[in-house]
Formats: sequence, structure tokens, C-alpha cells
Amino acid sequence: MKKLLYILLPFQFLIAQTNNDLGYVLYKVSLTEAYIYSEEYKNTDLENYNRALQRDSLMNDIMLGVVFTRGNSQSFRLKPYKENSVEYDAIYKANGIADYSYNSKTNISKVSMKYWFEDVVISVSLKNKWDIDYKKTKIIDGNKCYYAVYKGKGLWWELNPEKPTYAWFATDIPLPYGPLHYNGLPGLILELNVENVRYTATKIVFDDTYITKLKPLDLSSHNSMTEEEFIRERAEIRRKAKRIMIGG
Repeated sequence: MKKLLYILLPFQFLIAQTNNDLGYVLYKVSLTEAYIYSEEYKNTDLENYNRALQRDSLMNDIMLGVVFTRGNSQSFRLKPYKENSVEYDAIYKANGIADYSYNSKTNISKVSMKYWFEDVVISVSLKNKWDIDYKKTKIIDGNKCYYAVYKGKGLWWELNPEKPTYAWFATDIPLPYGPLHYNGLPGLILELNVENVRYTATKIVFDDTYITKLKPLDLSSHNSMTEEEFIRERAEIRRKAKRIMIGG
């Protein structure tokens, strides 16, 4: 019976079991709006057009994890994905291929991945990156959440100014974590919206199930950059990769 209650009761029950900053959060990915593809794309490249539609459908099945302890967090994927597969395309589109870590003392997220052909690790300072509106509230799974708009720039592409990146965070879960590199709020992010992709917390557990995922990554071979440096150089990184691809 006790085990059944653990599954059925809302987030507050899980939080009440411990005061330790040790556990994990699972976020479900979903599309709030479908991607729009042109008829020209469909008529000229039907194979990749259909692959894109399949990828978009699979995005709604993706789960991303965040494990945390003692002011540090690390992202993880619940299952491996083979490169060049449609599943890989889906998690890539959901920004889930990169590895994300966060240190609450420095308030810096680190993002590492192979960006085109270059291994990069990007330091993103979260200082002054959130504009919080405590007058705007929403109840998520029984938790009162507050609204915050992310004021930083998009890492991989220019964000649409007409679609702000925003989060709903719960101060009654006083953990500064969230999905991807979005951290640093005075409460756990229970919902994050980036363009037309939504990340929703579906499970919060306080135990050491995924503690091994917090093992520091070997980033010694990565090109270390600040957020500003990467945004300034990303177009050139893409150009270099394309020249390699065409043998130029």
C-alpha cells in the first residue's frame, strides 16, 4: 500500500520524504505547434519530407532526465539513440543530444556536444537571465508556479522574439534546476517552453537512482567557449564543416 501511494500522490509527497538535495527529475517533451514544411520540399525530396514528419511525431515520446545533488545537476538520456536514426533526429531536434550540467554556486550551466564536426563546451552564465513575474501564476500538479521569461540568446539558433522562452517554476520545490541549460530560478522548473517545444516535469524523485550520471564528463578535448564566444563563432564553425563535407 505504501508503494502505491508513492506512485499516486502528487509531487509534494515525494518532496516530503527528504530534505536532501539528491534526486532526479524526468521531463516529457512535446510539440505545442507542428513544424510547417513547404509543398516544394515535399515534391522535391519526399523521402526526407516523410522522415521529418516521422521525427516530429517521435518528439512527443522523448523523456529527458536531470539528476542533482548538493547544488549540481547533470542532464541524461533515458535510453541510447543510434546516430543517423529517426529517433536520433527527434532527440536532436528536442535539444537532447547535448550534455548539460549546472553549478548553483557559480550559477553557470555548461553545455557540451559535437557541434557539426567540432567538440565544444559552452559556459552559460545564468546571472540576470530571468525576468520573473510573481503576479502571473499557474497550478501544475498541485504546485503554485510563477512565470519567468528567459532573457538570454538562443545557443544553436536565433530565437524568435515573438515567441519568448518562458518557464513555470515552483518556489515550494526550492531547487534551482530545469531542463537543458535553463537553471537558476528560485524553484524547480516544472514547465519550459522554447519556440514550439515544451518540457514538462512528469516525475520528481529523491533518491540516488541516477547518481552515477553525475560523474564529471571528460571535456579535455573540447574547445571551451563562453556563450558570447560561441554565438559569435557558430556560423564560422558551420561554414568550416560544410567545406569539409563538400571536400573544399
